[in-house]
Amino acid sequence: MKKTQRKTCHVAFVMMLTLVFSCFAGCEKAEEISFVSRKEEAKKVDGTLKKILIVHSYHQGLGWNEDTERGVVEGLKMSGYVLDKDYQMKKFYMDTKITYVTPQQIKERADKAIKLIEEFKPDLVIVNDDNALKYVAVTYAMENPQRKLPFLFTGINCDPTIYEPVESLENPGHYITGALERFPYYQSFSLARKIFPDKKRVFLMGDSSPSADFIVQAFKKRYLGTVKDSPLEVVAVVQVKTFKEWKEKIKEYQDKADFLGIITYYQLLDEHDRFVHAWEVLSWTINHNRLPELGFLLFHSEDGFWMSVGVSPLKTGRYVGKIAGDILDGKDPGAIPVVDPRCVDIAFNLERSNMLGIKIPVDILNMATVTYKEIKRPRF
Repeated sequence: MKKTQRKTCHVAFVMMLTLVFSCFAGCEKAEEISFVSRKEEAKKVDGTLKKILIVHSYHQGLGWNEDTERGVVEGLKMSGYVLDKDYQMKKFYMDTKITYVTPQQIKERADKAIKLIEEFKPDLVIVNDDNALKYVAVTYAMENPQRKLPFLFTGINCDPTIYEPVESLENPGHYITGALERFPYYQSFSLARKIFPDKKRVFLMGDSSPSADFIVQAFKKRYLGTVKDSPLEVVAVVQVKTFKEWKEKIKEYQDKADFLGIITYYQLLDEHDRFVHAWEVLSWTINHNRLPELGFLLFHSEDGFWMSVGVSPLKTGRYVGKIAGDILDGKDPGAIPVVDPRCVDIAFNLERSNMLGIKIPVDILNMATVTYKEIKRPRF
């Protein structure tokens, strides 16, 4: 196979609104589609149900997984495929954010997923997040080209064309396609400036997990390397390995920045090289950090950080579910372009707002997809 400067806050915010609302409009179009039953010939000849396997990179109970999966089911229904009537679904959780984190452990989990593919014999496999794409979809496609099994991905931070089975974004060319995940930094920074016009600096913090590596590399290339009119000045992008380093950097930047951008915080090590529970990281941070936090995933605000402007797993899931319906109908996945659906959610944590002494303007609060009244333990 072949591989083929600076605008005013008002203008920036208008651009953000345009982008966000166009995202909502694009994503919600699918919800206007009425239910139409599929033709009988689109189903298996013998009358049995279609089979779909979802392989999640992370653990069961994670909000991202749950919302993505719910969106997929809704999108399939919009396409005329009803769960347990037109298709059956199995799920596999690789759990590579919390439990199985070493390269060897990740490979072992991928092997189990591939074994499940052989046993379940699905008509379509949906892979959620980067590890499932790399270690399951790409590995299977490379080792079993004759199987021609369609794979559909979502939540992908990397450029999938780094993998041989994906020739280009416009024309993947083989049996893998899907939806990208691109953090909406410009929209997030614009909204922050709208609320705090006099605050101009942000620093981003993350752990040193593979997911954080992907995100940081992409941010440097796609944002720092291309955006000339950023609503906020990015004073630093910091990755640390240990909880001790995390604490030190949070304290260091209290007077060097106006906002704290949250990348990832699930894989910080303690003094015994054991992972620190995400709740402990969040609890320490919100009790020692004075800067408003900007999260880029909805569950960051659910966990307890101040604001999140991020990719909507539910709406993106609906998009993926629609594409899944097309593939089950016989459409060639290699002819379906890989896209960023640009489906964005906005969230605020009101308890954290009170802790920071922030009064969110009503017009801004009304833009939120969801508001969380309390800080609670992360969902896992």
